[in-house]
Amino acid sequence: MAMRVKDIMTRTTTVIFENDFLEQTARMLAERRIEGTVVFRREGEISGVLTANDVLFGLMQGKTTVREVMHPSLPPLSIHDCIENIKFGDGSLRPVVDENGRLVGVLTKGQYLEAYAKAVQLRLKHMDAIFNAAHNGIISIDAEGRITSINPPAEKMARTTKEEAIGRFLTDVVIPSGLLDVVRTGEGHTEKYRVGKRIYITNRSPIIDEGQVVGAVGVFQDISEIEFISHELETVKQIVNELQTVMDAASDGIAIIDRHGGIVRQNEKWAALFPSMEHQRVPAPLERVVRQAFDSCQSCSMLHQGAETGNTLIVSAVPIIEKEGQAERLVLYVKDMTEMEQLRVELEETKRLLHTLSQKEDGLIYRAPAMAHMVNIAKQAAAVDVTVLLTGESGTGKEELANFIWRQSARSNRPFVKVNCGAIPETLMESELFGYEAGAFTGAAKKGKKGYFEQADGGTIFLDEISEIPLHLQVKLLRVLQSMEIVRLGAEAPKQIDVRVIAATNKPLEELVTAGRFRADLFYRLNVMPIVIPPLRDRKEDIPLLVDHYRKRFAEKYQKPLVFTDGALEAMMDYHWPGNVRELVNAVERMFVTATSSIVDEDQVAKWLHLEPSPTISPVAIGEIIPLKQAVAEVERQLMIKALNKARTYRQAAKLLGVDASTLVRKAQKYKIKSLGGEDDGVYVTSRD
Repeated sequence: MAMRVKDIMTRTTTVIFENDFLEQTARMLAERRIEGTVVFRREGEISGVLTANDVLFGLMQGKTTVREVMHPSLPPLSIHDCIENIKFGDGSLRPVVDENGRLVGVLTKGQYLEAYAKAVQLRLKHMDAIFNAAHNGIISIDAEGRITSINPPAEKMARTTKEEAIGRFLTDVVIPSGLLDVVRTGEGHTEKYRVGKRIYITNRSPIIDEGQVVGAVGVFQDISEIEFISHELETVKQIVNELQTVMDAASDGIAIIDRHGGIVRQNEKWAALFPSMEHQRVPAPLERVVRQAFDSCQSCSMLHQGAETGNTLIVSAVPIIEKEGQAERLVLYVKDMTEMEQLRVELEETKRLLHTLSQKEDGLIYRAPAMAHMVNIAKQAAAVDVTVLLTGESGTGKEELANFIWRQSARSNRPFVKVNCGAIPETLMESELFGYEAGAFTGAAKKGKKGYFEQADGGTIFLDEISEIPLHLQVKLLRVLQSMEIVRLGAEAPKQIDVRVIAATNKPLEELVTAGRFRADLFYRLNVMPIVIPPLRDRKEDIPLLVDHYRKRFAEKYQKPLVFTDGALEAMMDYHWPGNVRELVNAVERMFVTATSSIVDEDQVAKWLHLEPSPTISPVAIGEIIPLKQAVAEVERQLMIKALNKARTYRQAAKLLGVDASTLVRKAQKYKIKSLGGEDDGVYVTSRD
């Protein structure tokens, strides 16, 4: 603690006035054993100070009163003044007053000097302790450059001792000579320097006394470790900055979570996904997966429905395993599947639009009168908003005709939804056709789902294999056709829709109705506009057109041109095609894949279609040897003339010969067989007859 005036002063309340006699004053000072006192005027004001020596000296000179020997008084000192802060002055005595200005004692110069010396010695001890205990090295020099002080850290850094260093020239002890420049210029400075592998930083300042530079002091520190740590810190900062940049560039929300659920770091996507998050904590719905990952020290995932946005989020928690096998932090990844779902929907819509744009032509390839008749009926059906029922064997092109009707209708710019009823499991058929509400059943989508009828709202729906719809759903389908209302699975209220229905089947619905496997009322609702698609065997004149169309398509696909000879086409026209157009397309593609030459003839067709020679109807006698091909043609021509003359009509003659009427007509044209009268009563001959 600092020494104060009250600790060393002489306490006295002795009052001496200017007119008091010196003898009385000397006796009083001696009795009270005080070295001096304060002199007052009669008015009570301090007039001066007086010491015992002043009194004795005055008596020796023959003085009689105090006024003759006293000295003027300096301003009084406070009892709380710090000794080190007092400037005592030239006087030998100073009065001391309390907080109220009352005289409480005196302080002699001797008392002051003795106390000041003790205070300085104590201060020097403190400074010396600080000097020696300082972590930094401290060294000082005088004006001549000789070392005056050095502390232990400086001894260690300079590899010397205090005894060896004191009094020696600076550069004989340490390498840097910057302190000499400070002594010379009187200006301090800071410098970083290297000695060997160590790096130091020093702050040098001049020591000035009465305006003169009397020395310099340098404080220096070994910052090698600090430099290394600083470099490491900069590297870590760079890594952290790169990590944050990578996190912010990620499309997923990423956050680092501590064991208490606090967010240590997050990226911009996370802040966008959870904008109202408070207190920088993990959202409550995600706490379960976070706790599970911490407890198991394994990655965990969950599906979360955002309460604010309704978005579907996939949340993954990956613990950061430390050396002890425990995890104090984990990384939380949140992927927003909403955008992906939107992209999927847009992709489906794009596919549908591309499909629509790619069907600029009618898409129907035909020449046969039966097909022309059917197409005219389809155009009439397309012109009005009526339910259409397409029937025909498998592979005849019911889906193509449904596309044709949709493109020709006023709904061509609206959705066209195709549904294969036979491909939908019976347990899912109701939800797929009519949709379901959120939470209608286990595993249902959180937002519910539109059924095919809702997807086709305003447009057309094509129900292929309609006969495969189970009886309990036929009632619901009947309601849709009657009132144009659907009821989602799990919903209470119906929803109005506007859909044009085209149904198709390859089974006889009338027989299914009779067998009780199809509702009669639904059949009559579907059968408003029935269209029967003829099988390929009844429209064989279309086979060359179909073959040419798919030949061009597969030639481009396989980069392999093929040419079908007339014989090959005739062989294909003679085939009965149980799989209809679908079988024809597959056969043509198979020929492209397996053909070893660019020419396809009747033998190759027969091999690919597994054709067998037709059994002989009756033996034919030949009068002379002729080429086999010519003989076969002659027999065929004669049989046709006989059959036509006997049956009188192409249809009847074809039945006798076991071929189609269209085949008979084509071959009659080939052999130039003409009638001499009408078809019902003419005589059939060839141009050679």
